[in-house]
Amino acid sequence: MTTVRPLTLDLLRPAWAAEVPSPPHDALTPEQRRQHLRRHPHSYIGVTRAPEDVDDPSLTVEDLLVEGRRSLETLLEADVFTPSEGPQYFIYRLTANGHTQTGVVCGVAVSDYEGGSVRIHERIRADRAEHLAKHLNIVGAQSSPIALATRESDRLLDVTDRAIEHEPALDFIADDELHQQVWRVTDPEVSEHLGSVLADGDLYLIDGHHRAAAAARHREHDDHQRRPGDDWMLSAVFPAHQMFNKAFHRVVDPASAARLQPLIGSGFAGRFLDSVNDVVDRRLSELAIGFANADSIRWAVIDLPLPAGPSVTTVDRLDMSRLAAGVLGPVLDIDEADPRGRLRYLPGLGTAQALTALHDELSAGEAVLVMNPVSMEDLFEVSDHGLVLPPKSTYFEPKVRSGLFVHFKDRV
Repeated sequence: MTTVRPLTLDLLRPAWAAEVPSPPHDALTPEQRRQHLRRHPHSYIGVTRAPEDVDDPSLTVEDLLVEGRRSLETLLEADVFTPSEGPQYFIYRLTANGHTQTGVVCGVAVSDYEGGSVRIHERIRADRAEHLAKHLNIVGAQSSPIALATRESDRLLDVTDRAIEHEPALDFIADDELHQQVWRVTDPEVSEHLGSVLADGDLYLIDGHHRAAAAARHREHDDHQRRPGDDWMLSAVFPAHQMFNKAFHRVVDPASAARLQPLIGSGFAGRFLDSVNDVVDRRLSELAIGFANADSIRWAVIDLPLPAGPSVTTVDRLDMSRLAAGVLGPVLDIDEADPRGRLRYLPGLGTAQALTALHDELSAGEAVLVMNPVSMEDLFEVSDHGLVLPPKSTYFEPKVRSGLFVHFKDRV
């Protein structure tokens, strides 16, 4: 069981939809985020900038957070948000590349995250969570919903379908072609049903582990007076079957690729392939490797048997775990916790067309190690058993955006 409630939220005015909402933070480099803010000075990125987004060495972290608060005040002075009408649920729909997911924007109790009713699946960086906790304290508002999934998919869809029978309050397409729609839930009966469905069973944290940890740390700090909104995380809860996870491929540097290529068929049981279609059709125990040259990718597979035995967990059987245990560490001497520039990550799909397109993302001499995406059932099992996935195991799209909703911490 989880504790969920409607929140008092300000909603972005439609006239500002092209300027204020932020692109997903992790999809851009710091320099790309700086460029976006220069092109869109009212972007919510100005409120949420991280230390790596600033190229002024004289600016302290505290200075940065104060500037974030000033950026929010600038948006409020420009009247970019419609003032709240009191606690409400909102329906939030995202559509991209033919895929649609429809969730409920609400408040989820921080105590449920602390107590385990909100299930997690990845470790966090303590410094990042601490920075976000300070952000909550100084800026005093949330605008980046934590993405959660519920197994009550059919029940939730039944209620959200009733809630969107009227015109949306917000309906726009972002620069990256993401179609976003928001409806207010004004029918008391629908609100009651939403609360009932969301409270049944556990919620699974999909995207926003650092924001959730920051909310918990922020509540623990004794350097500020507790505010009503401190007990609630701004969240968007989606039906589990609508969540779409891409694989997170590993890309190794040319020196590592050069060490790996001669081992195909000798040091490793495996073979070179005739076609990218053979990559898609490979056996479950096989990991695919693409060696990039100037104009194409030469594909191969190596066999890393699936581990078995009573002590083997779901995490142990995942591609990224077998890769780390069988190749990255013992053969290439790459530690994912500290890759020292020898390893990077590339999200993508597993179709032949998508794998062919990976060539445009690679430099000559690099090698891409193709991962299968983690299924929702595997993620549930990991979360339910208190296990943790390796770094960069999930990349869910489309991602919720900042700048549509604002939850001020001095109110619920």
